Amino acid sequence: MSLEEKRRLILALDVLIRSKVRGKADYMARRLGISRSTFFRLIEYMREDLYAPLIFDASQSRYAYEREGIIMFRFLPSEIIDVEEAKKIVGGETWISCDKLLGSVSTVDTRRD
Repeated sequence: MSLEEKRRLILALDVLIRSKVRGKADYMARRLGISRSTFFRLIEYMREDLYAPLIFDASQSRYAYEREGIIMFRFLPSEIIDVEEAKKIVGGETWISCDKLLGSVSTVDTRRD
C-alpha cells in the first residue's frame, strides 16, 4: 500500500469515527473498500505509529477515540511550532527521530520523572 493510499484510508476512517458510524471491523472495512485484515493493520498502525487512542466501544458497537485530538499529515516549520514544545505535546511518549526511518533507532525520551 502506498503512503498516499494509507493516508487516504486513515483520513477516511477518521471521518467515520468522528461521524460516530456504528459497525464492527467487517462493516468498517467494507465502507473503506478494504479487507478485514487490512482494516486491522490500519487500526494497529494508527495506534502504534500515530499514537491514536482508538478503541472499539462494544456498548455502542463503534470505533472511537478515547480522548479528543486530530490527525495531521504535514510538515510544520519551526517558525510555526517550536520543536521543543512539540516534543512536550507528545505527552510523555518517546519522540522518535528520523534516524529510525534510516535504520538506526535514535530516540529522545520526553517523559518527566
